[in-house]
Amino acid sequence: MEKDSSLYCISAWNDQGYSHSCKDPRKLYRVETMPGLGWLLKKKLFKDELEKQWPSSDKQWYWDMWMRLPTVRKNRECIIPDVSRTYHFGSKGLNMNPYLQEVYFKKHSIVNESNVALKDLDRITADKYEVMINEILKSGVVVDHSNDPCDSGLVPDNKDTVHVMYIQMPHPTDFTTWKQLAKCYHLWDLDVRGFHKSMWRLYLNGTPVILVGVPASPYHSHKPDSVKPFVLEEPSKKAKAQ
Repeated sequence: MEKDSSLYCISAWNDQGYSHSCKDPRKLYRVETMPGLGWLLKKKLFKDELEKQWPSSDKQWYWDMWMRLPTVRKNRECIIPDVSRTYHFGSKGLNMNPYLQEVYFKKHSIVNESNVALKDLDRITADKYEVMINEILKSGVVVDHSNDPCDSGLVPDNKDTVHVMYIQMPHPTDFTTWKQLAKCYHLWDLDVRGFHKSMWRLYLNGTPVILVGVPASPYHSHKPDSVKPFVLEEPSKKAKAQ
């Protein structure tokens, strides 16, 4: 963190790290969202910046939601693991009930081994991470975009090569297609998390997958001209259109 001023925090939690959507305990990602649930930040960041504006007790703010505000985060990113190091086990609380625990937290994975040697740790700083992602996309396998993006057979089982999906995303805050895919893949869909420059990294069928928003993400330059991005509409809008 001392070497990279673009970092906001380092978290032990991956919002999309379910048992079916993560795999490699050595892998790290950069994301534009603050996951919480076990995290650290630089003392200097807290003392010089955050503490001075921390919401007082009379403000109706949850600290984590406040930390996620764009005006507070200031475009800084967090490092997260592919497989979480923490686990959410509480099913009752101010913002929690048994249903949410069952659907959104119970099936989260947690590392069950010690002394894990982190992968590409020297490439997690901002500049080097961009080089790495572009290398991965350049060598990745583009899935068949003529198929249904929710088809479980779209991504092959247990391959080492990264498979790439391009989804419609006209601008960085248009998450329409992503939200529907998150539901299809049984990921976190209560709000949008875990992205980096309109791109998500996860596992499907045991195979590493990168989803790139087109044209919002700068990585869309890797998309072959013949590939038409996946488009999924909200059910209510689709029904009205019919």
